Amino acid sequence: MKLAAQLCLALTLTAGSAHAGNQFNVQCGYSHSLPDDPIVHAGQPGRAMGHDFFGNTGTNAYSTYTSLTANKVTTCDASADVSAYWAPQLKRASGIVAPQYQKTYYKNDQPVVPLQAIPAGLEMLAGNHRGAAPNPHINFLCRGGSYSTTAPTNCPVVMDNNGTFAQLDIAVHFPDCWDGRTLAPNPASGISNMAYRQSDGTCPGAYPIKLPELQMSVAYDLRQDGDLSGAQLSMDPTWREGKWEAQWGGMYTAHGDFINVWKVDTMQYLIDRCMNAPVTPGSTCDKSIPTHYAAASADAWVDANDVVHGGDATLTSAPNSVVLMQFPTPAGLGDYPYTSASLQTLGQNVTDASAVMLDLYAAATGWDDTTHLPPASACTNQRIGGIYLDNAPQVRLNDVDSYIASQVAAGASLIGICLRNGSGRTVQFSSREGNWAPALYFK
Repeated sequence: MKLAAQLCLALTLTAGSAHAGNQFNVQCGYSHSLPDDPIVHAGQPGRAMGHDFFGNTGTNAYSTYTSLTANKVTTCDASADVSAYWAPQLKRASGIVAPQYQKTYYKNDQPVVPLQAIPAGLEMLAGNHRGAAPNPHINFLCRGGSYSTTAPTNCPVVMDNNGTFAQLDIAVHFPDCWDGRTLAPNPASGISNMAYRQSDGTCPGAYPIKLPELQMSVAYDLRQDGDLSGAQLSMDPTWREGKWEAQWGGMYTAHGDFINVWKVDTMQYLIDRCMNAPVTPGSTCDKSIPTHYAAASADAWVDANDVVHGGDATLTSAPNSVVLMQFPTPAGLGDYPYTSASLQTLGQNVTDASAVMLDLYAAATGWDDTTHLPPASACTNQRIGGIYLDNAPQVRLNDVDSYIASQVAAGASLIGICLRNGSGRTVQFSSREGNWAPALYFK
């Protein structure tokens, strides 16, 4: 093996990073509109301004974390996200403009302290529903232009590969520091459970827990008419003659609301692997968001002399050696839909720059990597897939969908996978003791 390649892998698999800066994002189609707000006017249907809702299709005035969790139907492109997102309705001279979608980026723009997972059920508000001037946490974007805190009076019709039309985006930046105690704000008293980070990226003393920053951008297709000169956003209604009467305000009243109903282990994966982990090729999440995830519960490799190695930071796949991995079957696979199952690995060819194909096989389970080490014979002859890689250390997803489906159907509590290498070269992977544990990845 080449020493330089070995050193490169070792650094990749074991190096730490102060705090990474990756991000992930979800796009959620428009779901419905109601004059409801389960945060500000909880349990009071019709009491709130008209809102456009995204994500969880069951959101209304009575929604709670429990009720939203029970309704796992979402308009988001990540099935693990059944959160509720909402924003005020937009109206212009031609009438109310229904949004197309909202896209929320979960970011770590100043990665100076580690992030914690957004707590289940956390409620957040951003923006000023009585605002009359530009707000540093609200941005406006016309298609083909750039973000500005100044509301536009017209968005130009732009022609590109996506078509010819005008579009307005309203972006809401949520606070990213939590008090560590309170899941919901108290709008009536003006007390918030969240605050914005300080200029150096750290959190204020009263809000010490750093969370990902949500940047929610609501997109409105204006078609061939970009006029926004009389555009307004909904405001809380007034009671008049025995009924609630809708009110409308200026564009600077833009704001957003959010209740976190992410699948808990998916959110933790995104924090651990996308936000706090060292930046590793292939690991930038963006839209690579697992619905279910199961890190290896045991892994080992058996060398050409039948010596079993458990507890190493790397798994070595060389001629006449076998790598064995064992995974728990995730609970609740039927609760959240998924369409594919893959083996996720971080590895590289450490012999030369060649691209190689390694073979994956079904493996026996019932062993561990400490006191009950597996024999090489635990690797069967049932081929279930392959891993194609080269000398670049990279996180890769390898299709094992059919095999996983058969194991799930059989009710297996543990799933075994092994790897044989007929390439004549040596490949090394991070083990579960290394920087990136092998895992089953359901999406």
